[in-house]
Amino acid sequence: MHKSIILTYMFINRTHELAILNQHSRSISSGSRINIALFGLRRIGKTELLLQFKNTTHDNNILIPYINLQKIIPDIEGFVKAYSKELIYETIRQKEQADYPYEMEDLLILASKLGDMETHHVRTLISILKQHEIATEELLELTFAFAQKLAEKHDKKIIFMLDEFQELLQVHSRFLQVMRSITEKQKDVNYWISGSVFSVFNEMLNYKNPFFGQFTRMTLENFDKESTYELIDSTLPFKPAQNHKDKIYKFTNGQPYYTVAVCRKISEQYALDSSINTPQVNFCIMNEIFADTGSINEHFEYILDVSLAKFKNKDRYKTILFLLSQDPATLAAIARHIKKPTGEISNYLKALLRTDLIFRKDSTYHIRDPLFAFWVNNKYLGLGTEITSGKAAEHLLANLEEKYHKVSTELGIAKEFEIKYKLEALYNIKLEKYLKDNIEFDLVGTDGNTAYIFEIKWRNKKTSYKDIDNLIQKINSSEFRTQKKQVIFISRSGYTKSALEFAGQHEVKLLNRHMEKVTIQDS
Repeated sequence: MHKSIILTYMFINRTHELAILNQHSRSISSGSRINIALFGLRRIGKTELLLQFKNTTHDNNILIPYINLQKIIPDIEGFVKAYSKELIYETIRQKEQADYPYEMEDLLILASKLGDMETHHVRTLISILKQHEIATEELLELTFAFAQKLAEKHDKKIIFMLDEFQELLQVHSRFLQVMRSITEKQKDVNYWISGSVFSVFNEMLNYKNPFFGQFTRMTLENFDKESTYELIDSTLPFKPAQNHKDKIYKFTNGQPYYTVAVCRKISEQYALDSSINTPQVNFCIMNEIFADTGSINEHFEYILDVSLAKFKNKDRYKTILFLLSQDPATLAAIARHIKKPTGEISNYLKALLRTDLIFRKDSTYHIRDPLFAFWVNNKYLGLGTEITSGKAAEHLLANLEEKYHKVSTELGIAKEFEIKYKLEALYNIKLEKYLKDNIEFDLVGTDGNTAYIFEIKWRNKKTSYKDIDNLIQKINSSEFRTQKKQVIFISRSGYTKSALEFAGQHEVKLLNRHMEKVTIQDS
């Protein structure tokens, strides 16, 4: 199964997210202006979601150009060419069949079919790009302004999709400022951007930067157990045993790309043996991670290469990753092990934080993906060929399960970090972790004289009334017991009926994994 085929399987059970995008597009068609920032780690399905929306939206009032910014030349010329090509091509495609204009001469021919304004734009673009010294800010202004002119002339709304938006930081130091100065005045052009390097993506949208408050945030997450089982069933050419589905889910944690990659390997094994047993499932999982031809192995090698591409002294970064792949560590511990000053190691860690390979919680550094940590650890120790022994595969899988167990808390912390920004946008308040007098709350914020207290349960188990009661007891023992407050509980896997009833009695607001309100009528 080719890797591109793997990607086609990954769009499954994103009906909720797709429904949100469809609702936003209807609002845009009616005259609203809605920018969206879609975040998800690599291979989580962002591109598939955006393209699914684009390919299933048949509204002649809307143009939906799309650029994957990792696939164009990362400079001003590459961006402005791709931008104009997509706009003109999508406009023509609503009228007639057309070949994609790979060359600027082809774009000029398409533009001439639309009229003088479009032709003038392309001619101006070609003329500017031929100059030895290009006024880059003026070129960007010309490019962004073209979208609104096109929308007005053809009476269209535009949803411009910019996939892997963080790549634009390489284009020009003032790219965001220029883009904001033009696009904020455009009533018909909307930008739906995506990003997979969370720290960089979030920084671009925070209060210090031009796009603060301009985008509605969405986050793509791993699949829950039921959705993962559906993905497994749709991918394998046979009905798998329940314990094998459980094992695949336990290994992948619902990450769709990992799930499909493992199913691909199991399908190949099934084609050879006409049956699958537990040792073979273990064998397939480990081969997919470590075999030179394994999709997960290739994916991790790509991530490592891309993340460290701009760094000098790559071996030092790899050494730090290896240390963290064994256990989370502090700056002092890493510096002590490598025998380098903390100031020097701090610079390495700051650079790694911007790749999203690692994250920091308080003073401790963690690798974000436990499977990647497992891969780094074993690759560093020389494991990089086919796993030939079933017992070796079983031993490695046991080690991986132990690592998953050890980092379960860290995974919760990482998820809380993402959810924090959703809730801040939803409630329009600043939220922080709370720890005082040995009482801990996941997130707390204040709005005037009202305290907002959040509890987050991100597990594959429904929240019970006892979980909510524990939260209430903590609040009653805290400084918030006499304050005006709103108590909000977020549960990934829903609530028991008794939890719904108990929450209603104690005025606790319940949200689901999508930050939507849950009531007793939902049970």
